[in-house]
Amino acid sequence: MDKRMVRAAAAGIALALAGCGQGAPHATILYLQTREYGGSPFPARILVNSRFLRIDPDMATGNYILFNRKERVIYSVDAADRTILVIHSHPVTYTSPMLLENRVARLPGSLVFDGHKALHYVLSTNGKQCYDVYAAKGFLRGAGKALVAYEQALAGEQALAAEQGAPELQGPCDLADSIFAAGREYAQGFPIKMTDQNQNEKTLVRVRRDVAVKRDTFTLPAHYLRYSPNEVRSGS
Repeated sequence: MDKRMVRAAAAGIALALAGCGQGAPHATILYLQTREYGGSPFPARILVNSRFLRIDPDMATGNYILFNRKERVIYSVDAADRTILVIHSHPVTYTSPMLLENRVARLPGSLVFDGHKALHYVLSTNGKQCYDVYAAKGFLRGAGKALVAYEQALAGEQALAAEQGAPELQGPCDLADSIFAAGREYAQGFPIKMTDQNQNEKTLVRVRRDVAVKRDTFTLPAHYLRYSPNEVRSGS
C-alpha cells in the first residue's frame, strides 16, 4: 500500500453541506492538485479534525483512507470491491538492509500561499533526491501533525512488506520515506508543493477551516467486507 493521494472534475471537490445541520462534524479541508508519475493533474482532498484524518486518493472512484487518530487505526476503503483494509499501527521491527543518511538542503527560491512564505528544500537519502518541497513553517500545524501520525502508523506495515521483498520498498528513499523517517517531508513546515522521487506531485490550492461536513464523512460503510494485511499475505 502506498502513500499516493487523490480524480474528478474540480466542481466535485467541494463538500455539499446540505444535510449537515446542527451537530454535524467540523473539519479543516485541504484541496490539492495531484499528478502521478508526471501525468495529467487531477484534484485531491484531505479532511482533518481532532479525531480523524480522511484522504480521498481519487475522487472519481469513491475510495478513501480514514485514519482514527486516537486509536491509530487506518481504514482503506475500496468502493469498487466494497472492502475495507484495516491496518493497526504497530512498531517497526525490521532492520534497514542499508545505512541511511538523510539530508535536507535549502535551495534558492520561495513561493507564497495564503500569506505564508514557503521555502524551497530538497530531501535526500544516500545522495539520492527523495523530495523536492516548498514548505511553509508554522502553517497548518494540525494537519501536518495528523499526516505525520498517519505515515508513522503505516510504517510498521510498510516495514513488513519491505522485509518480504516488496520491490517498491527497497531503495534508500523508499526505506526512509515509508519506514525509517516516515513523515519527514513535514519537518520544514507544511508542503505547499511537493514532488517525490517518482515524479508524484502534490500542490495545495485551497484551504477551508472549521467547515461543517456531512455526518458520514468520518464513518465507514457498515456492509463492506473488512480484512487485514495478514490475510493478504497469507492469501486467505
